Amino acid sequence: MGRERQKQKKEETRQLILDTARSIVVKEGIDKLSIRKITNILDYSPGIIYHYFKDKDEIVDTLLKEGYGKILKSLSTLKVDNNDPEKEIKEDFMHYIYTVLKFQDEYKAFLLCERPSILKYTCLLHKGVSNDRKSIQKLCASIKKGIKQGVFADCDVELTAQSLWVSVFGLVLRLIIEKTTDEQRCRLINRQLEVLINGIKR
Repeated sequence: MGRERQKQKKEETRQLILDTARSIVVKEGIDKLSIRKITNILDYSPGIIYHYFKDKDEIVDTLLKEGYGKILKSLSTLKVDNNDPEKEIKEDFMHYIYTVLKFQDEYKAFLLCERPSILKYTCLLHKGVSNDRKSIQKLCASIKKGIKQGVFADCDVELTAQSLWVSVFGLVLRLIIEKTTDEQRCRLINRQLEVLINGIKR
């Protein structure tokens, strides 16, 4: 077997382990994930799993980074609109919501998890969050722009960004839990964002 084929085979095995772990997390939750469950499903020895991952936490960490990475990468492609911060915030949230709905099972499993190792990536409510979360930084920048332009009322920018984010998070969870029509989902999203943005206007 050539070196390139060996490398490809290793990557395929690693991905199979991650895909199996992801399916367990989605169906049963993070706390139910174990190396033993993965080995039973794949009919692997534990040694094979440990060849690729140090422990269960590293598997969970990798899944989280992959899932969250897809969402953050999607957000990073959005253009900045210096002339219309209101439109910018609405479009950012719309894009975020619809991206999350594509990965809803993973999102729910990770965002509702209380494990400290997960919370270090997902927590958003602490003071100073805008220093270490790009998504909140971007939202804060849009709010500051709106204040400067006289569109938004003067406020604690970070606290306002957190409040907006939490409100959208609540809507996303309900959209995941309650299956509704595409039309009603669109109406709810548009109305929610309208209410939130109107709430920070002058």
